[in-house]
Amino acid sequence: MHENQVPVLTGARTPADVLAAVAEHGVALLRDGGWRRDSFVALGDALMEPTAYAGGFHRERDVIGDDRTTTTVTRGTRGMPLHREASYAPGSPDLLTFLCVRPAADGGRTTLCDGVALLAALPADVRAAFEQLEIVWENTLPDGEWQRIFGTADPAAVRSALRQWEPYLRPWESVRVDASDTGLVTGFGTRCTPPTRFGGVPAFGNSLFISRPGDDEYHDQRLQVRTAAGGPVPAPLLSVAAEVAQRLTVAVPWQAGDVLVVDNSRYLHGRQAFTDTGRSVLVRMGHLHQKETT
Repeated sequence: MHENQVPVLTGARTPADVLAAVAEHGVALLRDGGWRRDSFVALGDALMEPTAYAGGFHRERDVIGDDRTTTTVTRGTRGMPLHREASYAPGSPDLLTFLCVRPAADGGRTTLCDGVALLAALPADVRAAFEQLEIVWENTLPDGEWQRIFGTADPAAVRSALRQWEPYLRPWESVRVDASDTGLVTGFGTRCTPPTRFGGVPAFGNSLFISRPGDDEYHDQRLQVRTAAGGPVPAPLLSVAAEVAQRLTVAVPWQAGDVLVVDNSRYLHGRQAFTDTGRSVLVRMGHLHQKETT
């Protein structure tokens, strides 16, 4: 794992500077700019339409104050496998922004891997397999819980509620809902290698690595992934991709007051395990303003 290979922008920077750096490199670390929570929020608002944290399916973060667009990162001290944020659901954000309030004394660094570089570095046969692979993420909610989350016991009403995501669906994405006496299953279909938001370049833009977490890594028990044909994702493919990703992964050398901006369509991110419970990193995410996508 490498360090100090993340592009660093020092001093005061305009949102245009930051967006240009992210469009070119996929990620930018902002340092020595006097970043605090208020300026962090202002930067995010300038870069994107921030998404409010609902926390219905996965309540693993804490909202900061009364601002539901600003939360802590996932609770706990376990590591986090590399993943593309919310790539297992409709409306995956374009941008992620992180503010380091206090780094961990040990470990706890955010990890990054360029999905474009990862795809390009795979052996040709493995790369071709991933480029052709379509996957389905399934999220199972037990009976009683899905009614609480959606505020209804009518599966048809749930399907209607999920139509709110239709404007965010890409041509290669799909959503389905199956309900039974035992629970409700939502299925989200997508490619393994969707194009990036900047440049439209194919990237290893998925969260397959969370399906095989290490002993010291966070494990989401609700999410299950399979191929569109119904079988498991081939383990040999994942093993090769994980080996290549490990070689390409960089660790962010956090300092208090740092801001990290990530193109979520290009870069996978995760974190190292740590023991220092005083670590504090905030996150905001959202979609590019319409004028920035045309």
